[in-house]
Amino acid sequence: MKNKEEQIKLFWEDQARQFKSSPLATAPDQYYRELEIASIAKYLQNGASILDVGCGNGYSTLKFARQFPRCRFTGVDYSSKMVRYAAAALKRLAPSFRGRVRFIEGDVRQLSGVSGLAGKKFDFIVSERCLINLKNWKEQRESLWELKKLLKPKGRIVLCENTQEGLARLNSLRKIFKLPSIKTRWHNYYMPERVLLPFLKKEFQFLESKNIGSLYYVISRVVYAKYSQLLGKEPDYRHPLNRIAAELPYLGEYSPNYIFLLQNKS
Repeated sequence: MKNKEEQIKLFWEDQARQFKSSPLATAPDQYYRELEIASIAKYLQNGASILDVGCGNGYSTLKFARQFPRCRFTGVDYSSKMVRYAAAALKRLAPSFRGRVRFIEGDVRQLSGVSGLAGKKFDFIVSERCLINLKNWKEQRESLWELKKLLKPKGRIVLCENTQEGLARLNSLRKIFKLPSIKTRWHNYYMPERVLLPFLKKEFQFLESKNIGSLYYVISRVVYAKYSQLLGKEPDYRHPLNRIAAELPYLGEYSPNYIFLLQNKS
């Protein structure tokens, strides 16, 4: 019988096999996916070297590459099939993309030892819901140390991850409307703010924390969810109400998803 670590990797291999280069490979809620990508992009700078950790099939990496034509990107993922579809998507683009974007296979827990990253240092490192796929806080903490090893002096990490407390706040709101709690998916371990935040403030210069998509979650996971419940229907991620919600400003802290902007102290 396979252990949980093997099962998680197989899950992502199967997602790659099923969805190939589609954005659905790494997230079923595409309106929020685009909001998340746009939120991360606000922190990046043209001309920088950028490492996208847990890049999946390269969907967000290539969107960043279109927006920042003078940046150099390295996407890394531990799923060989995800990397294969990322490389295939890159191959379909103009040669100018292929000259400044590459995808390699590697595990975030041993990132500094990945052959394609040996001796490399980056201006920015993006982690977009990568660390929540690890088994526990210990692995997440060790992976953050790995990311730190690959930062240039004053380099920055855009850490976009879900937290346990963020989900708890959302569920407290759902409870008011007699909606069932949203459970963490079996292959995820949301980051615990109670230990994450002190760690980040100790290891990095902590520049900013933003609860992204809070109003989106209030509308999509509470208002629309309650409306669907009253109609006796299952919510649909593609509902027009979610599209509208994705265009609204941030408000409150009811999203499980945070961006923590970190800078190397050295």
